[in-house]
Amino acid sequence: MRKIIDTCCIVLLATLVAACAREDASPYPKQSWEDITVEIQTRPLRIEQPGMIEFLVIATRSQPRGPAHNLLVTIRIDEEGNWHQAIQDGHLGVYRRALPVRDPKSDVLSVRIQYDNREGLLRFPLAMGQAETTH
Repeated sequence: MRKIIDTCCIVLLATLVAACAREDASPYPKQSWEDITVEIQTRPLRIEQPGMIEFLVIATRSQPRGPAHNLLVTIRIDEEGNWHQAIQDGHLGVYRRALPVRDPKSDVLSVRIQYDNREGLLRFPLAMGQAETTH
C-alpha cells in the first residue's frame, strides 16, 4: 500500500511540475517603467492572421513586490490608432482589452501607463509573438 501511495505522489508531483513549466508563456520580452514591470500576453497566444486579438497587460511592482493594480492602462495599435482603456481584472495587476490587428508582422502594441500624474509609454512589436518555440 505504501508503494502505491508513493507512486501516486510521484505522478502527481510530475504532473504539477509539467503544468507549471508552461510552454505558452508570453513570447514578448518584459519591459519596465519606473518600478513597474510590464508583460503582455495575447489571446490567441500566437497572432498568425489579422483579426480581433485580446491583449492582457500584466503589471507588477518591484517595491513592495506585488501586482500593480492602481494604474490607468490604455492601449492602441501603432501610432495613429485611438487609445482604448484596458479593463482592470480585479486587483491582480492584469488589464484586458481586445483590439483589431491588421498586420501581425508589422503592427506594434503601444501601452500607455498613467499613475499619480506620471505617464509612461511602452511598445511591443507583435511580430515577436510569431517566433516559434523550440522543444
